Amino acid sequence: VKMETKPTVPCTVTFTLEHAETFPGESILIVGDHEALGCWNPDAGLPMTTDAESYPSWMVSTSLLVHDGDKVEYKYVKDCRQSRGEYDWEETANRELSFPRGETHGSWKVNAGGFGCPDTSLMQVVREEVIETEKSAAGMEPESLEALLPGKYMSDCASDSKSLSETRFPGDSASEFEQKSQASDNLLDVKSQASDKLVPSDSDNQLAGSPTGEQFEHAAAVNIPNTISVENGGHQQRYASFSCLDQLINDANEMVELRAQKDSIEEWKCEYECEERPVRYGAKHLSTPVVIVSSEINPWSKTGGLAMIAASYAFEFALRGHRTMAITPMYADYDKCKCIGSASIELAGGWHDVSYFHQRHIYGSGKSCDYIFVDHPCFRRSEGIYGPPGGEYGDNLFRFALFSLAAAEAPLVLEIDGSTYGQDVLFICNDWQTGILPVYLLYKYKTHNVYNNVRSMMVIHNIGYQGKYSKEKYPVDSFLHLPRRLAGEDLKGEDMHLGDDCINLLLGGIRTADRVLTVSPNYANEIQSPEGGNGIHDDLRARGREQRLIGILNGISDEWSPAIDPHIAKNFRVTDFEEGKRANKEALQKELGLNVDPNVILLGFCGRLCYQKGLSLFMPIIPWLLHDLEGGRTQFIIMGKGEDEWAGKVAEMEAMNRGKVCGYVGFDPCVEHRMLAGCDLLLMPSQYEPCGLPQMYAQMYGTLPVVHETGGLKDSVRGLWDEGRDQDTATGFPFSGFSEDSLKQRLCQAVWMFHHNKAMFRKMQINAMKEDHYWPTRMDEYEEQVDLTMEGWPQKKAESWWTNHW
Repeated sequence: VKMETKPTVPCTVTFTLEHAETFPGESILIVGDHEALGCWNPDAGLPMTTDAESYPSWMVSTSLLVHDGDKVEYKYVKDCRQSRGEYDWEETANRELSFPRGETHGSWKVNAGGFGCPDTSLMQVVREEVIETEKSAAGMEPESLEALLPGKYMSDCASDSKSLSETRFPGDSASEFEQKSQASDNLLDVKSQASDKLVPSDSDNQLAGSPTGEQFEHAAAVNIPNTISVENGGHQQRYASFSCLDQLINDANEMVELRAQKDSIEEWKCEYECEERPVRYGAKHLSTPVVIVSSEINPWSKTGGLAMIAASYAFEFALRGHRTMAITPMYADYDKCKCIGSASIELAGGWHDVSYFHQRHIYGSGKSCDYIFVDHPCFRRSEGIYGPPGGEYGDNLFRFALFSLAAAEAPLVLEIDGSTYGQDVLFICNDWQTGILPVYLLYKYKTHNVYNNVRSMMVIHNIGYQGKYSKEKYPVDSFLHLPRRLAGEDLKGEDMHLGDDCINLLLGGIRTADRVLTVSPNYANEIQSPEGGNGIHDDLRARGREQRLIGILNGISDEWSPAIDPHIAKNFRVTDFEEGKRANKEALQKELGLNVDPNVILLGFCGRLCYQKGLSLFMPIIPWLLHDLEGGRTQFIIMGKGEDEWAGKVAEMEAMNRGKVCGYVGFDPCVEHRMLAGCDLLLMPSQYEPCGLPQMYAQMYGTLPVVHETGGLKDSVRGLWDEGRDQDTATGFPFSGFSEDSLKQRLCQAVWMFHHNKAMFRKMQINAMKEDHYWPTRMDEYEEQVDLTMEGWPQKKAESWWTNHW
């Protein structure tokens, strides 16, 4: 009898699971009878990933080698070893991937109904060959790509990760596919009488265009890792959040004019005996050049708050009088930029040529900022800054190590206005993407007597994203070109998936930077605890004991001022805020289709529609707010974008409560301004929030925030715990404990006070409007840290490297 051997066929499967019942430190794995799924061993299972933007959606893509027509059995397993010391298996029959005979190869997706719930059917994905398009656009022949890869370092990064955003399933005609896409879009665009504009996609925000072959001609380099992968040892590195941080003003001249206009308003001396504005801190090192290094910066690239804060650093340090440079990757062609230099960078076993493009923003009185864009083919990607949805590029370590080295070279090699910035500068590094920069300053430059007097600050915007990679796959010496025994200790990390085989970029920056900053004082305390430190709390606690870890609240831009805001119905100040709030409330109710009634309390929520923003707390209690509390004299505006599940619930809540609820699935920054001017309360019950900005915007407009006491929300909102003691300081209604009952208790206090103790409510509004959350005040604190950093001993001195590790 002749036995027929079935051929082995490669295929790619993308798993998506909706599951919100996880605690910090827990994760989801896939285990099954296939080698890629660990052969039923959870220790070798396939880890799924999520982030603040996509949670509670978990996702992973993997390549499977199967025989034609095979079936693969699997289950989802919750990794609870950190919380309970065990795995939590689904209590259901094994799930099954049944590949049709003759159609095994290709790409497939399967969406799980939930943990312990049955799957939908396996669906085949038909996709455009974007990789081939990208290689052709870069002026490279498709077959020549492997020759550009640094061999053993990038060989594991070649798994397919093309976009799943445009999918057509078998049997769909072109017209049916277009109708389905339109129906999906209509589902999200639920209602807006305020604006027809929905939030642009991530790709619209991040990239201004796609590169062409001509744009790469100047940067021909060897050993370019140009492959894309959604897998990186189970770790999600993308930093993203809902953008309620949009600035409507980005032009340099307009920003300077707005600052002058706001400063001329005498809001600091009013009939309520507000104290004079404090004298600004007398900075001692204004002559020190400041170099801001960030993976994104507004308005050129943006996925969240990091871009906005980096742009504010560039503007504010320049206005203070520092010679200021802001460095970021060049993800696309930007207008009004000129190439002013180049450098060759040694990394990943080869030399790579980068080009520097320059644009200057002049702020008057001899003050300006030099924006530097680092250009290299590895930054030019069509699927986003950090990776496609649900994953990251497989060469992100190479990309941001290259960017950090290029940033270190820039002050030395770029001649601007006849001189370089020189060696005696202060680097301000932001998040994990630049965490390796202080390591390079210490172990690459100071060993050659370069940057002997340099100082660096490491700013942590979100401790949840650390940049973890396999040390075996990316050796410290041969890949990063750093001394293994010295730098390896500072980059050493731990991870539940990688174990000890881990380098941690953010941790390297924390250990080697001269000072570590976070975006709020309370967040600085939280990250030193096991619960909030995401596994690196011991190192953060050590920096805290050295008094080199501090938190400074982010500031807000000048456009958030009711006295000069052009987007609201009536401008107002502290002296006439009641009349102004009344006019803006009426205009907002008319605009959004709510019943016009000055006697109802108007609540607003503006944020991403996801669990982390507290929707699981306030959505279930909306009926209680609208019908039971204080006779139902309440209205609610919800504006945001995010998960379809929450978007549907927002639409349903509006449909059931016409005239009392406006649910706007989308985002319009002008409407956000009008909401803050017209609402009485702003709801912000986030599960966690390193800093947060809307709660500070709201206070400027006399809108009292109701916030969960976490991160910067606790620092920026003061509660009325004792009326006699706190009446002169209270600016909102914070609650502790992330629960419905805690939120309801605080809402009871706020709503009751609005209806029955208007004098106290009015006093709290005045307190809130007297707060100064603008950037000039925050910069006093930054300048103090600059002085302490420049005058103190470096974190690690060149002559004592060995004693730092033995």
